[in-house]
Amino acid sequence: MTTQRLTQVEPAVVHKMASMLKSQKPDVIQNHFGIGLNTWVKLREGQAIRHSVAIRLLQRLQRDEVI
Repeated sequence: MTTQRLTQVEPAVVHKMASMLKSQKPDVIQNHFGIGLNTWVKLREGQAIRHSVAIRLLQRLQRDEVI
């Protein structure tokens, strides 16, 4: 069994993401960032998320010119 590679997203990025949300509802988070509620909770709490998810999220934020 392979070990999941984890990545921590910078708190400043998470703070900027949070400022964009009008609510914390799962569908709003999914539509804005393409991540689920559990991933969002981990980000808010400063926990690491799966590396592949972090890469996709950061690419999406760059594409949307958030970061």
